Amino acid sequence: MKIIADENMPLVKELFEPFAEVELLAGRNITTAHLTDADALLVRSVTQVNSSLLQGSNIKFVGSATIGTDHIDHQYLDHNGIQFAYAPGCNAQAVAEYVLSGVAYWAQHRQKDLAECRVGIIGAGNVGSKVAQVLELLGINYLLNDPPLESQGDSRSFVPLAAIQQCDIVTCHVPLAKDGQYPTYHLINEEFLSGMLKGSLLINSSRGAVLDNEVALQASKSEQSIDFILDVWENEPELNLELLNETLIATPHIAGYSQEGKIRGTYQLYQAFCQWQGIEPKVTLKELLPQAPKWNVPAQIDSQSGMLYQSLQPFYDIKQDDSHMRQVMSTVIREGGATITEEFDSLRKNYPQRLEFLELG
Repeated sequence: MKIIADENMPLVKELFEPFAEVELLAGRNITTAHLTDADALLVRSVTQVNSSLLQGSNIKFVGSATIGTDHIDHQYLDHNGIQFAYAPGCNAQAVAEYVLSGVAYWAQHRQKDLAECRVGIIGAGNVGSKVAQVLELLGINYLLNDPPLESQGDSRSFVPLAAIQQCDIVTCHVPLAKDGQYPTYHLINEEFLSGMLKGSLLINSSRGAVLDNEVALQASKSEQSIDFILDVWENEPELNLELLNETLIATPHIAGYSQEGKIRGTYQLYQAFCQWQGIEPKVTLKELLPQAPKWNVPAQIDSQSGMLYQSLQPFYDIKQDDSHMRQVMSTVIREGGATITEEFDSLRKNYPQRLEFLELG
């Protein structure tokens, strides 16, 4: 058996080589030609898995080490009897820690008292629930919006988007859906942004097109003075540099890029692959996860919110990721050479190891 896998997935060879030949490739560069003699394909979100890629191949198993699946043509896989697995929740804690670091930086930068702020969470699935858990640990008030879960009878208390607009901080954690009963494409549009509070913060670490980037650019320049923390970008990796320059924090789609999150993603595919093959897993997840120092959660939020950001810096400093991205992109503009797309992908591929710092159940 032969497996083609995205080179940015950790431990693929260690986990899968006992069962198959493994070839690692850049995810964005995987083509039909690479799959002619392959039986399984393991990807992340940059590989579009559809008929154009798979037609004529012998692929029987597709795994995506991601929490979202908008890059997967499920109808094609189902129609052709191709087994599919993905990794829901694998990097939820990493994203929650990213949001926490961003909120802490914003509070220091804008001299906000987080004890008096309210956070609106759009999307209460694996990631949104982790964000809520972190906010509860710190005693920060929040509201939840998730019409799909609400319609399914989820017992939590949900509010409409209009209530989310009145929060000091809004953070997005929804999949990208262009149609259906609950579309999220450009969910954050001109109407939503114009109804947000003056001086508020919007964080998008879900999918780039959940936020209308052109409208966000205009809103960043308006009298509302909305701050943006953006980890995902419409049309990425070909992002809007003008919008990047207007954001408070800009990062290259790495919110979920903790080492533990990546390992969980690979391991969830390993479990699914073993089940598909009728093989007993030979390794446990606990054996693979690194041991890392943990942050002591303060008993309460200090009114001087800068203290929160400073206490988080030794564990994860979102501003470092922002500064690095701005430096790299400014070089593209100033000197030419590598393209925005190439540099964006390079930032992700060469992202330094980041360890999770919260003890969450």
